[in-house]
Amino acid sequence: MSHESGGNRDSTHPVPDADVEGEVDATAEAGHSHARPVLGDEDPTPPPARPTMSDQRKPPVLREFPPPRSVKAGRVLWLVSFVLGGAAVFISFLSGETLIAELTEVLSRLAPRYDAGEVTALVDVIYWSCLGGLGLIIAIEAIILAMLLNRRGGTRWVQLPVLVIHAGAVLVGSAFLAIGDWGDLIALLLVAGLLLAFAGWVSTLFPGAHRWFRMKDQTELVALD
Repeated sequence: MSHESGGNRDSTHPVPDADVEGEVDATAEAGHSHARPVLGDEDPTPPPARPTMSDQRKPPVLREFPPPRSVKAGRVLWLVSFVLGGAAVFISFLSGETLIAELTEVLSRLAPRYDAGEVTALVDVIYWSCLGGLGLIIAIEAIILAMLLNRRGGTRWVQLPVLVIHAGAVLVGSAFLAIGDWGDLIALLLVAGLLLAFAGWVSTLFPGAHRWFRMKDQTELVALD
C-alpha cells in the first residue's frame, strides 16, 4: 500500500529533471541578455548629418522703376513754384500793417459812403482772404504732387481746375497785395509761381511720364551680389 501511494504521488507530481531546469535557466538568462544591451555592443556607424534649417540662397530685391526726366523736371518746377508763392505770402504777411493802411485808403476813396469801421472790416476780410487762399492753393498743389509721385496719374486732371483757381487767386492777390513798396516783388513772385506750376503740370503729360504712370505695379527683380 505504501508503494502504491508513493507511486501515485510520484505520478501525480513529477519531479522536474535537472536538465530541464538548466535549459529553463539558460533561456531566462538569454532573455535578460537581450533585454539589457551591453554598452560595448553599440553601433559604430555615426548618425547622418542633420539638414540645414534655412535656405542659403539670397532673396531677390524688388526695385521700382525710377521716374522719367519729365516727372523729375515737373517735381522741381512745382517745388520752386511753392517756394515763390510761399515767399509772396510771407512778404505780404510781414508788411501787413502797410498793406492794410494802403488798402483802407484806397477803399475809402472808392467807397466814400462807407464809414471807417465798415472799411476796416472789409479790408481785413480782403487781406486775410488773399493770404489764406494763396496758402490753401499751395497746400492743395503739394498734396497733388505727392499723389503724382506715387504714380497716381489721374490726379493730373485734378490739377487742371486747381490751376484755374490758382490763376484767379493770383489776379486777386496782385490787385490787393501788390501795392506799396513791396508791390512789384509780390506781383512778380505770384506770377512766376503760377507759370512754374503750369509748366510742372505740362511736364506730366509727356509720353514718358504717361508710361511711368501706367506701369505702377511693375517692378524689377534684382539679385543680391
